[in-house]
Parts: sequence; structure tokens; C-alpha cells
Amino acid sequence: MLRSALLGAVFLGLAAPAFANGFTFETAEPVKDKRITVVGTVWTCEETVCTGDLNRKKVSLNDCKKIAKKAGEIVAFKNTKSELSAEDLEACKSAARK
Repeated sequence: MLRSALLGAVFLGLAAPAFANGFTFETAEPVKDKRITVVGTVWTCEETVCTGDLNRKKVSLNDCKKIAKKAGEIVAFKNTKSELSAEDLEACKSAARK
């Protein structure tokens, strides 16, 4: 029984990273809080760069707008698979102004 529990724990430990992807956003001004929670993720911030794990494959304008309302103007939003386009970043910036 202990063996099954250990194997299950190992499986979850190996599988967990596959469910979340590391995302990064950068703001125009330093983020005031070291940690912010938005889009169901706790983001760790240092100066203008924040990192967090999202259960998504690629970045989206919708997520960027939600983040901008909390963190301020976003100048970059990306993960290892995708990056928000310049056009979408402009649309995202308008959300920070509201």
C-alpha cells in the first residue's frame, strides 16, 4: 500500500508541470506588490517583471486586459510558445487606463 502511495506521489509530481505553463508579463512601471493574484494565478513580481503558471497553451488578449487592470500597463506578455502581438498589446494598454 505504501508503495502505491509513493508511486502515485511520484506520478503527480512528474505530471503536474505538464498541466501548467510558465508565463511572464512586463509592465511599464514597477509593480507595487511582490505578489498579485489575477486570472486565477498568483504572480510573483520583481520590479517590472512578473511570472506565474497558467493552465493555458498560449497568451491571450483577454488575460492581458485582466492583468493590466490589476498590475498597470503591460508592455510584454509571453510564454515559451507564444507572445502577444504589438497590436494586441496596444489593445491591452487601454484596459490599464480604465
